[in-house]
Amino acid sequence: MSRRERFVYAFLLGLTLVSLLGFLGWWVLPDHVATNFTDSAHWFDLMLFVTLTFVFGHRVFMDCFTWVVVWAVRPRVEPPAPPDNLRVAFITTFVPSSEPVAMLRDNLPAMVAADYPHDTWLLDEGASPEAQAVCDELGVRYFTRWGIREYNVVAGPFTRRTKGGNHNAWYHAHGLDYDVVAQIDTDFLPRRDFLTRTLGWFRDPHVGFVGTPQIYGNTDESFVARGAARQLYAFYGPIMRGLADRGHANMIGANHIVRVAALRDVGLYAGHLTEDLLTGMRLHAAGWESRYVPEPLAVGEGPWTWEAFFAQQMRWAFGCMDILRSHSFPLFGRMKRAQASLYLALQQHYFGGIATALGVVLLLLYFGLGLVPANVGLLEMLGWATPFVLLRLALTRWIQRLNCAPETERGWLLAGRYSAAVTWPVYFLAAVGVARQKRLVFKVTPKGESSKRRTPSAIYLPHLVIGLALTAALASVPWTGRAAAPMLFWASCSAALMLSFVVLVRVGDRRNGRITPADTARDTQTDTARDTPTDNGRDRPGDVDLTNRDSDVAPSASARTTAG
Repeated sequence: MSRRERFVYAFLLGLTLVSLLGFLGWWVLPDHVATNFTDSAHWFDLMLFVTLTFVFGHRVFMDCFTWVVVWAVRPRVEPPAPPDNLRVAFITTFVPSSEPVAMLRDNLPAMVAADYPHDTWLLDEGASPEAQAVCDELGVRYFTRWGIREYNVVAGPFTRRTKGGNHNAWYHAHGLDYDVVAQIDTDFLPRRDFLTRTLGWFRDPHVGFVGTPQIYGNTDESFVARGAARQLYAFYGPIMRGLADRGHANMIGANHIVRVAALRDVGLYAGHLTEDLLTGMRLHAAGWESRYVPEPLAVGEGPWTWEAFFAQQMRWAFGCMDILRSHSFPLFGRMKRAQASLYLALQQHYFGGIATALGVVLLLLYFGLGLVPANVGLLEMLGWATPFVLLRLALTRWIQRLNCAPETERGWLLAGRYSAAVTWPVYFLAAVGVARQKRLVFKVTPKGESSKRRTPSAIYLPHLVIGLALTAALASVPWTGRAAAPMLFWASCSAALMLSFVVLVRVGDRRNGRITPADTARDTQTDTARDTPTDNGRDRPGDVDLTNRDSDVAPSASARTTAG
């Protein structure tokens, strides 16, 4: 931010915090704790009040985290010119069972055409003859670990059917040939200057990796694709810029550049569901620094069906919460205190699913048993909360000028807000799976024609159940007399949100021709691996078998490679 922008931001932030403190000061008044029980059981009333405070307080906490991070954003700087003598590889992975070979004809030529001298590699998980033929045609080097037992194990750095395991096998076989490796997902197209805009940061020998934003270019394909892209604007813009300016850029799995020596220093990519987050944490814990280039250097294909979108969100939520449970705190002890605090705060995001689920429980306790979580009136509450809500919206709109492409990434972004709002059941299920220490089994997100199918009923079943339960609770009011205005307002909004999602999914399927009259006559149970915690189906073709245990494996065989 410029000096003028920082002044305006400080003014808006100050007003917002004053309104927040005013609301919180009013909220915690002792007489707002309900009196459902006698003195001997009044502790339960206090617990209900604390739970309700957590329901909305989680969102407030994440807002405050964002504002603190954004404060560190500095004016953009021109990346240094890349050195002349780096040995560079540009790699991407390919899963034949989920991605069409035609996608390689867009992705690989763009990688080959990148402006800095480099080798382009394809890492094929399925030993596809068609993919190898494309590589031969385009002069791309080819690698596969298919059929090599040492590179396909159930845990550790070479975990089978995982992106990290695929990368690690290549690094073990060829990593020493290069100083720096750039990688993008197969459905992303890099700009010609992808390498020249990032490699200059490696002039600093302390830099371990450089990140770039995950930008989706298919926002016109569907409401889902538009929402998936827009809900990421703030993270890859002001939040990532602020984190980077604090020396804390996250590693982005879709596209990043890493120093081979740094990656080898931490044992290659973590054998984990979200290998990018955990690997970045290990690099930071080992003392390596990171940089971030907030430019759309690569544009990819975002999920454009609810099934694909929820699968992506489940992976991210499950992986992040599992890292917090199993890996974060030992790594925090090796980081600087400020850096550990930022990681800890960032990893609270997906607990919004638990907070919202607790809110539904409070609503059902009130309408079913008459238990009031707080003794407040609707008008009084709106009077104290409205200034904060309006100022929060104004601050959010102002911060959009710090997005990666502020000329297009601004406005109310309603598709992104709606997509984020209806995803909380997925986050809740992810939290339950992590708590039960379940294994997450999923298929790589389908691309192309394979994704053009009816939305399985399991995708919207939680929303339907919650929406109907809240509707039934509201319908009981004439008989129970439980008509507290705040609870009626809250339940009505929640029920409308849940049921609107069900309607949106069904209408979208009909409009896109994914539901026929015969489909509506039978149950729409999903026939594919769902992105929910389960121990079943680990060996289906195309599935990814995920474990959260690391082990040392030293392959003795070489992978199949060809040079184009």
